[in-house]
Amino acid sequence: MDVYHAWLIEDLPGGRVRILTQETQKGQPVVELVRTRPNPMLNGYQAWLDGMVAAARRGRQI
Repeated sequence: MDVYHAWLIEDLPGGRVRILTQETQKGQPVVELVRTRPNPMLNGYQAWLDGMVAAARRGRQI
């Protein structure tokens, strides 16, 4: 399986941040994985993003 992932993290006005992700995957394991429901890759990325949000919010609390 070949996987390429890119992140763009932008500092926005008002204490906000934008995270843009892009990924491409190639190979037979990907073909099998994409048929899996619920999709573990999509759920994993959402969990990663949710964790980033939670960490950022904890960092603001003093």
